[in-house]
Amino acid sequence: MRQEHLSRLVCPESLRPLRIAATKWEDGDVLEATLTGKGEFALREGIPSFVPAEVAGTQTVRSFAQKWAKHRYYRTHTARFYTDWYLQRYGFFEPQNLRAFLEPLSLILDAGTGAGRDALNLAEHSTATVYGVDTAWDALQVARREIVHPRIAFVHADLHHMPFPDEYFDFVNCDQVIHHTPDPRAAFEVLRRKLKPGGAICCYVYRKKAVIREFTDDHVRAQISQLPVDEALACCEGITRLGRTLANLGVTVEVEQEIPVLGIPKGPIDLQRLFHWHLFKCFWNDEFDFFTNNLINYDWYHPEHCFRFEPGEFRQWFAKGWEIQAWDVQEAGISCRAKKV
Repeated sequence: MRQEHLSRLVCPESLRPLRIAATKWEDGDVLEATLTGKGEFALREGIPSFVPAEVAGTQTVRSFAQKWAKHRYYRTHTARFYTDWYLQRYGFFEPQNLRAFLEPLSLILDAGTGAGRDALNLAEHSTATVYGVDTAWDALQVARREIVHPRIAFVHADLHHMPFPDEYFDFVNCDQVIHHTPDPRAAFEVLRRKLKPGGAICCYVYRKKAVIREFTDDHVRAQISQLPVDEALACCEGITRLGRTLANLGVTVEVEQEIPVLGIPKGPIDLQRLFHWHLFKCFWNDEFDFFTNNLINYDWYHPEHCFRFEPGEFRQWFAKGWEIQAWDVQEAGISCRAKKV
């Protein structure tokens, strides 16, 4: 981590400056150091680590760590699809609109950065410093090795114990992450505290699905969440293959009458989408290879914490102290861009 990025960090407990004792440098980056505040923290491989052992050992954190350790090319393989989806959901639509939004900003937090896809997009479309935070050490290792950018710094930290002052960031990005925390509402309030007045947040949560899918998804999660990653991936393969088969059929079915008790609307729907949205998640996208599609299904079924919300429930998060600037509701989830007032 570059010295100027490291010097901005504070003790996650006291929010006071850290004492930095660097022991290894390379080309201006601090590779190893001891960071002392209310406690002692280690910086290794250029990444400062603040995640308590009890958090690092939880099932959901380990699940995502295993995901990133397994799929080293996920960020580049899915970049186009997810970047376009991001622009649409948050009301930017075109890259130039995102650039205009980011232009005046100095400090950005990418909360739950994974392998750094959004962190890189935000840095490339702005002149801001971007801190990418994640609890999965394996993800940050991949990100730091593959993303070399002078304005991106990766930090190993839990959303509840981040090494940043309150009211610090101009923009907080928390996309497809917060629903995997033990208490999403509490995590959201932490992000709110870290955001300056007048700053903006982009946040996405999973939406509650139709009744059969909710039941099936929970059943599958209960069966595989405690399995090692290879066994869990193997369990998902049949689901992924069925998703591919249904997609390849290219069949549209007509639901002649709405079925409210099952949450199934009236109208034409692709057969794969009917299964995917209303029976069980069987994701398939021809743009991705089989391993990536299977990992996306694993990503849904394996983590223990996977909360889903109704649109009205999520909107209540922004009822006080926020000005909503973009609101998007899809089958998969709900996205909100809002300004802190």
